Amino acid sequence: MTENAYELSRARRARVFSNARGLAAFIVALLTLCAGAGAAQSKPAQKEETIDSVLTNAGVLAIVRIGEETDMKMELRLKGKKVYDIEENMEAHFLAQFRTYSMGEVVVMSVSEGGTACPAQFQIIHIEGEGKVSVTEEFGDCGDSPTVTLELLPDEQVTLKFQGYYPLRATEEPGFKPPPPSAWVYKRGVLSQLKAAPPKRRGK
Repeated sequence: MTENAYELSRARRARVFSNARGLAAFIVALLTLCAGAGAAQSKPAQKEETIDSVLTNAGVLAIVRIGEETDMKMELRLKGKKVYDIEENMEAHFLAQFRTYSMGEVVVMSVSEGGTACPAQFQIIHIEGEGKVSVTEEFGDCGDSPTVTLELLPDEQVTLKFQGYYPLRATEEPGFKPPPPSAWVYKRGVLSQLKAAPPKRRGK
């Protein structure tokens, strides 16, 4: 074999080896990709549960729990689309729903972290037109049974009145005095707390 023929043969062997090594690397990468895709497909979907729902003019409004109750994560969805995150609460449900003439629809939602220290807080969900949604901050005095009313005159407003919540153990404290009643009003898209009436003077 001449020197040129020998060099040509060696070059061919080098190309064959390089091609084989590249093919092996490709096969390994392909197997890795397939294994990753299989793992992604086998991963279980996150658990979802509808806790409560109401039918509005804009569609179904629902409270959906994501994961387990202890995860304390829920979503407010309108027609299946998330419009608000309900976080740091273990429980939630709709308490009242009103269809008004000028404001649109108002839904009162109760939320709770669980336990007896503060049984419930509340939020107002305001739905306008085909699906414009706004949600207030949490409010209330921790009582879970407010009186909820819709007043039409002189202006439309939703009122929540609380009797004054206190845990039973508080009655054992020296000098205990029950908290006074309180009330919140939602009017023209604004939530506000009503000022307590001043105590009546004796003889007045």
